[in-house]
Order: sequence, then structure tokens, then C-alpha cells
Amino acid sequence: METTNISPENRNRKFLKSINLFLFIILLLMIAGFFTWSENIIITRIIKVAGRTGVMFSSVFIYYRITCYGGAGSLGYKNILPPAFYIGYLTLGAISFAWNSNPGFSALQWLMVLQSFVFAYFFIKSLKTLDIYFEGHQIWLYNLLGNAVFVIYTVFVTGMWADPDTFFRLTNGGEKAQLGGIIMNPNELGMLAGAGIACLIFDLYRKKNKLWIIIKIAVIFYALLMTGSHSSLMED
Repeated sequence: METTNISPENRNRKFLKSINLFLFIILLLMIAGFFTWSENIIITRIIKVAGRTGVMFSSVFIYYRITCYGGAGSLGYKNILPPAFYIGYLTLGAISFAWNSNPGFSALQWLMVLQSFVFAYFFIKSLKTLDIYFEGHQIWLYNLLGNAVFVIYTVFVTGMWADPDTFFRLTNGGEKAQLGGIIMNPNELGMLAGAGIACLIFDLYRKKNKLWIIIKIAVIFYALLMTGSHSSLMED
């Protein structure tokens, strides 16, 4: 019987490719979890609680998958104050439930902050572990974030033509239509676009074939203009 031996290089390449895909998917889902995809409050809460909790645990799973593969979890900390202050902030938020007039809504917001904190911790820890134990890997935060924003904005650009009543929000007494609709505040959506464009610009320096990257940036920039975001476009 013939056996096939896979070289360590090929095995590592396959492993890193799968990690890159998983990191991209959970980052995309985490960002999408901030949006209100339905006016139905039950569906919205399922997405924001169950969906984002699943994504949070997925980030933990991916980190431990990296460590089990060979990237030992031996990272140290150079600055403990930011996470310490964040934990303090979460603690004060939990204490405030005692006198809050709407503890249910506040608990939902607190849970979303906790989910984001845990997700970001393990997501960045995964990237740092890859940097140490897999020299020369091609998994970059700016590439993951830029592509995730591009996918999200492709949905918005498609939606603004297919279902403008959902994807546009009328402002200034109905005189101005801004991309975002019931799904996302146009100003916040515009700031997300700015982050996506900034990340994709790094790909322009890294890749030789720049046409596809330029198309991605153009799609996001077009959507940014349609948001009419005061924060990102400095419009009056």
C-alpha cells in the first residue's frame, strides 16, 4: 500500500490557510453582529446575543487550535493597564444594574461589550502567536479587516439598489437619504468604511496585482459617499 508523506511546509501552509479563513469568517460575523438586520426585536436579540456569543467562543477555539498545533501559549504582557481598565469598566457596568431603570436593556449592552472584549483578546492573541511560531505567515489584521468591510459594504451596495426602503434612512425632515437604514447609523457605517479603506491601502503596497484591491476600495468609497456620514465626510 502506497503512503503519502506530507512535508511540514505543506502541512503548515494548509493549516495557516484554514486559520486565515476562520479568522476572516469570525471577524466578518462579529462586525455584522453589531447591525440590526431585522425590525423584529426577537430576531435582533438572537443575532446580538446567541450569534455574537458563538463568534466569541469561536475566537477562543481558534486560539487553542493554534496552540495545540504547536504555537505554545507563552505570550507575556507589556502593558497590563488597558485590559485592567477595561475589566474595571465592565465591573462598574455590572454594578450599575442594581439601580438601572431598564436592567434588561443595559444587560444586553453590557453583554455585547463583554463579547467584544473577549473576542478581541483572543483574536489578537491568535495573530501574535502566529507571528512568533509561524515566521513568514501571510495572515495580517489589516487584510482580514479590509476584506471583511468590503464584503459587508457589498451587501449594502447591493441592498441600496434592490431594497432601498430598508437600506436607506431619511434624515433632515425627509430631504436627505443616507445609506444605513434601520440596519446601522449612517455616521457609524461611514466610520467603518474609513477603517476598511485604510486597511486595504496596505494591500496596495503589498500586492503586485492592484486592480482587484482598487475595485474593493472603490466599492467601499462609493458606499461611504452614500452614507453622507458627517463624521467621515465632514458634511454640514
